[in-house]
Amino acid sequence: MKVKVESQSDSKGQESPARFTLGTRVIQVEACVDRWHGEQACYYRVLGSDENSYILKGPLEDGSWELVSFTHKDSRGTELEYEGKRELQ
Repeated sequence: MKVKVESQSDSKGQESPARFTLGTRVIQVEACVDRWHGEQACYYRVLGSDENSYILKGPLEDGSWELVSFTHKDSRGTELEYEGKRELQ
């Protein structure tokens, strides 16, 4: 899903998302939790002002950004129960 992103430069001169727009809602980026490089763009895992987590991809070649993933603040995740002894192999 395409999103409008406003970015800012950090102390090292690298751009990172500062806020983005979903429909009519503007979400401030409270923290950039993780960043990694892909083949076409960078990915940013961010915590929004609404306390939800988002993964943003961009900027793409045309300057646009995409919302790749959304996790609601109340989501419990997908951790599975494990029975038995845990050992490293």
